[in-house]
Amino acid sequence: MLQALLAVGIYGYWRIVDEKYKDRILRMLLHNSVLNDWSLSCLNEDDVVNALESDGFPHKLANHCLHVYGSKMVEGVSTVVYGSWMRGRDASKFRYMLEGEVLIQKLGAETWIQAFSVSSLPYNLAKRFSVLFKECPKWEWKDLQPYIRDLRVPGLSAEGLLLKYTRRTQTNC
Repeated sequence: MLQALLAVGIYGYWRIVDEKYKDRILRMLLHNSVLNDWSLSCLNEDDVVNALESDGFPHKLANHCLHVYGSKMVEGVSTVVYGSWMRGRDASKFRYMLEGEVLIQKLGAETWIQAFSVSSLPYNLAKRFSVLFKECPKWEWKDLQPYIRDLRVPGLSAEGLLLKYTRRTQTNC
């Protein structure tokens, strides 16, 4: 039952970690991922916890929050699961930190967040656009740009790539 409440055992006592404190830890994790160029879809658990410790967070709580917000893929490697943390928060505040790592989609009143890293996309232009548009049939420029900014074709800008590999749609008002 205590694990369902996301409690952590500290010195033989079960504690529930304050949401604001967990938010501070996750914000620092996101900040460290930007500084260290870590992919949020493949985090080294020891590196993350050591970095959080050097930022002043206790080892036990840093490790606990990584396990609360992450899912272990293989021993020592985690991926951050955003949905549980972002529920009820304004995703636009964190968009810049998550660019190219997650898709943030508004579906009615809900915001859905899923891992979708640019590092997992093929470098071949046609294949990349195919994967992008299978994942999300309609994109806004601000959402698509992080997934194509690393593509370089002599004589073509990002807009030129879009014209070549996509089709434009307009919404009727």
